[in-house]
Amino acid sequence: MRLIGKVRGMTVLELLIVLAVFALLLSWAVPTYQRYTLRAQRADAVRSLLAIAACQERLRARAGYYDTTGCLDLPAGTHYRFRLAPPDQTETLNFTALAEPLHPLAGDACGTLSLDQAGTRAISGAAERLSDCWGGR
Repeated sequence: MRLIGKVRGMTVLELLIVLAVFALLLSWAVPTYQRYTLRAQRADAVRSLLAIAACQERLRARAGYYDTTGCLDLPAGTHYRFRLAPPDQTETLNFTALAEPLHPLAGDACGTLSLDQAGTRAISGAAERLSDCWGGR
């Protein structure tokens, strides 16, 4: 039996070129995906902080004061730990809700997100702009 034409495979050089292109695409795609997921996780934390603040305002409207133990019944599996900072001893009508990043987000430039009863938003990290962490709101 005779083969018609030449049968060729890939050369080593062609394989190296394909691998180099793949590595280049991967070096762009992975950090982009990580930034996207980090931004999505941070948006979830912001939404949860706003929900905590709304719950605290409802409690204050009913009872006349903020409850530092309530309003933290958030879904499990989040990438942040939520808590209410203890109020000042001199002021009983305030609260500060905190969202502290857990292990995978420990290197996040925003750090801990906080929201108080006046709607003041803050971060503990080294991010350049507050709007980068709070989604431009």
